[in-house]
Amino acid sequence: MKTVLVTGAGGYIGSITSRQLLAAGYRIVAADNFSRGYREPLEKLAALYPGRLVVEDLNLVFESHKLFNKHPEIGAVMHFAALLNVGESMKIPVEYFSNNVVGTQNLLEATVGHGVRHLVFSSSCTVYGNAQYLPIDEAHPISKPESVYGQTKRICEDILEWYDRLGKLRYAALRYFNVCGATDDGEFGDSKRPSFHLMQNAVRGALGLQPFRFNYAAVNTPDGSPVRDYVNVVDLADAHVAALAYLERTDTTQAFNLGTGTGNSVLEIVNKVQQITGRQFEVDSDPDRRTGEADKMVANYAKARELLGWEPRRSLEQSVQSLVTWYGKYPGGWRR
Repeated sequence: MKTVLVTGAGGYIGSITSRQLLAAGYRIVAADNFSRGYREPLEKLAALYPGRLVVEDLNLVFESHKLFNKHPEIGAVMHFAALLNVGESMKIPVEYFSNNVVGTQNLLEATVGHGVRHLVFSSSCTVYGNAQYLPIDEAHPISKPESVYGQTKRICEDILEWYDRLGKLRYAALRYFNVCGATDDGEFGDSKRPSFHLMQNAVRGALGLQPFRFNYAAVNTPDGSPVRDYVNVVDLADAHVAALAYLERTDTTQAFNLGTGTGNSVLEIVNKVQQITGRQFEVDSDPDRRTGEADKMVANYAKARELLGWEPRRSLEQSVQSLVTWYGKYPGGWRR
């Protein structure tokens, strides 16, 4: 039973990917500094899979080597730990460069220093900046991210590329598009209040859990709101498990886009949430508008289909319904 270090395991995607890894038969060292992640989903997973998940507090910038010394059984790494709010990154760039870039660098040094060869990296479609063509494939330039957050992911990919070229490790960089949904049973989901994610906030608005506010900046699209490719979080988690298996099987570095190949604007998503839930809700505008937004982002995921055998399985409607179930059971999300 291989042991995987999952950084940022207390977060939205990290906790759900941890669940999928456990279901696939892996053992997990779940690490988080819990500044934004939550202990509850990890405690729940530990109870569901006795003896197969260990929770560790981790400050990536200072304590990566310490964690590997404590757990020499670690055989691979899945790296989610990062600050990820695009708008926030434009206001406090120093925190994003420190946490996302320096933290990743120190994790990589600890990883290769302890002889671990395979790493799955949580990257982002924001590395592409404004699309030069659609749908976006992995050959699209990553030279002009539109946000500090996107730049930190691009820098981390550059660092990883050098580690690969020097023969220190092999990695899979998963560039995902806009994540949405919860687990099918509604037991694991996004706890941020408000979320960074549009669909989550729209569902919370539909359920009367919080006011819904637009915070996008006007862009050059037909309805003036950003167009994004919305991929279900469980499908995304399954892709991480497939990417780890690919590394184990081929020992080959690759970058993969993870999306659905279709795009919806912000206004379309809000209308769809209202239609699917059958609940109309008031829509306000937040005066603090996000910056660093690309106009339109839609994935070409043919490479992930070909090499990972991965396909997005869940529809937009299923993602909305899973969120209705999640917030119905856990209206306050996880509690720290």
